[in-house]
Amino acid sequence: MKIALVGNQNCGKTTLFNLLTGTNQKIGNWPGVTIERKVGIIKDLGDELVDLPGIYSLSPYTVEEEVSRKFVLEEKPDMIINIVDSTSIERSLYLTTQLMELNIKVIIALNMADRLEKKGIHINAEKLAKEIGTDVVVISALKEIGIDNLKSIIKSNKEKKFISKEIFKSDIENEILKIESLFGINRFIAIKVLENDKMYQNYQTIEVKNSRQKLEGMYKMSIEEIIANARYDYIVAIKNRVITIKPINETISDKLDKIFLNKFAALPIFVVIMFLVYYLSVGVVGSFTVDWIEGIVKEFGELVRTFLLNIGASSWSQSLVVDGIIAGVGAVLGFVPQLIILFLCISILETTGYMSRVTFLLDKLFKKFGLSGETLVPFIVGLRMQCSCDNGN
Repeated sequence: MKIALVGNQNCGKTTLFNLLTGTNQKIGNWPGVTIERKVGIIKDLGDELVDLPGIYSLSPYTVEEEVSRKFVLEEKPDMIINIVDSTSIERSLYLTTQLMELNIKVIIALNMADRLEKKGIHINAEKLAKEIGTDVVVISALKEIGIDNLKSIIKSNKEKKFISKEIFKSDIENEILKIESLFGINRFIAIKVLENDKMYQNYQTIEVKNSRQKLEGMYKMSIEEIIANARYDYIVAIKNRVITIKPINETISDKLDKIFLNKFAALPIFVVIMFLVYYLSVGVVGSFTVDWIEGIVKEFGELVRTFLLNIGASSWSQSLVVDGIIAGVGAVLGFVPQLIILFLCISILETTGYMSRVTFLLDKLFKKFGLSGETLVPFIVGLRMQCSCDNGN
């Protein structure tokens, strides 16, 4: 039996794969692409487990999504284990709704469940299973909780047949069913045909185009937006029915987040923190170390000049060694202590999680310039180098 392991990036998929297969695994690349392919045998069951690339949907926008979709459609696994990050269930279930349309048995593994208790969140797994129409098992791959239960569900599902569930409003469902019956295809492909997916252009008949135009006229948006919004409406409705949140005492981290990530105060606070970092690295450390290193380099240069003069070296060779090589290296060495302090301060901010939060906060601003929030750190380092050069001049 061939089983596919599917989930979002950073949802604990690799940890679960290693737990289920142990050391009995082989690694290679997917045909035609350099994406790592992991295949192993599930211990105690003997079934083949294929670890698909981490993806957020089966829409073909990335190479990973192309690989995953091609595998489930062409190689047709007998079962799919959909590992879901239970701390971000709304985002994770988007992929789940697509997997449920493939007419392949799906088991949902709610991972990282141990983290929910700290947040006062409870997911009713039994109710979720009933709502979504498939088995749901609560696990923690990191703490090895629920793995035996997952194996038992895999074993019991081998003889079960899976039927896709209707999740959209009746007007959308009618058009999907029309396309299914028209071509004799499964629900997933019918939806992709309706979305005018490039992989299914041979299905684009007058009837399909009329269905698409009808829905776009009703909703006043593109068909891709209509389907995506309908999926999220379905997911939010389920989330509201299966999740309960208990109020918990705020941690120190939560209180600090409210201050440092405040809608209005976050940017001014960030500017103040960066000023202190620059002042410490360029001002306090810089004013002390630059003069000290320049003094050492100057004295060393004079010693070398005297030595060269005594051995009869020409004036141009003295200038090359002393004024060129030694002075040049000395100028660079003057920045080293400042850089050490700067990277130490940034490392501290990274460790506390502040930099990642600020990166996310500034992502929208940076995108206006064609950049992402992740360019913040190179920007800071580059600005510091410019300041150092200006000070040197």
